[in-house]
Amino acid sequence: MDWFLPGAFGLFFVVFIVSTIALVIVTLVDVVRMPSDASFKTGSQIVWVLVILLGGVIGAIVYLVVGRPPGGATAARQRPAIVAPPPPPPSGTV
Repeated sequence: MDWFLPGAFGLFFVVFIVSTIALVIVTLVDVVRMPSDASFKTGSQIVWVLVILLGGVIGAIVYLVVGRPPGGATAARQRPAIVAPPPPPPSGTV
């Protein structure tokens, strides 16, 4: 049974590293796909890219908790732009 623990630990280590890299990549892609800086709850695109790159997993988690809008980049692109209502018709017409 002594051979099983290093194998399980090695597998756990590989899964942990792969999931860490995947989380950082997914959050970076989400930040880059944002249509504008106004889409973020706080900060701007360059700030979040730096936070994720310099903070790694911690930066990615901070982005997901603090900066990501509900629904992420996909929902931010699908929101309709705020358009001013049309002007009222002239008062002299029937």
